[in-house]
Amino acid sequence: MKVAPSPTVAQALANVPITFGIRDTRPDPTMVGKYEDDGFVVRTTDNVAQYCSNRFGDMLRGAGARLTEAPQAILAADLVEYRVDEGSTFAGVVRIRMTVRRAGQPDWSKDYEGTAKKWGKTHNPDNFNDALSNSLLDVTTNILHDEEFGHALMYGGSPAPVPGAPMAPGPAPMAPGVQPTAGR
Repeated sequence: MKVAPSPTVAQALANVPITFGIRDTRPDPTMVGKYEDDGFVVRTTDNVAQYCSNRFGDMLRGAGARLTEAPQAILAADLVEYRVDEGSTFAGVVRIRMTVRRAGQPDWSKDYEGTAKKWGKTHNPDNFNDALSNSLLDVTTNILHDEEFGHALMYGGSPAPVPGAPMAPGPAPMAPGVQPTAGR
């Protein structure tokens, strides 16, 4: 599935090689849903974090991410919620806490949520899977449309530069052999 990123995110993905990983931080990594009528818990033996990482990686690649070069930024994603509640519909929700790390910059973090609803035959695994997949697509779309996320990829957790504002000068050059000293 291809997701078109916002212009800011597209520019960041085009200019900043990244690496990423998804860590499953849910209290019970086997739980993927529940039936509202009787409270039955739906579980999986699959590695949910690996599945989400593969799908998220595919969508990042489709959005223009540079994943094969030496990274300038690290995307560390915590899978906080990944489930479907079946009641009158199959209601999926995926929550991810995204952290962007760039050397020399403060970390930037933000929580994102994706949801999906599906009608269908009760207790149907395909309906569960569709609701989960569509929720993952929705959360990825929300991330790739977030201007703050694009800024964090470009600049880390530092404030965005103001267009047209003069840049602060860097440190003054030193003569060869001169060492900086702490305030006297």
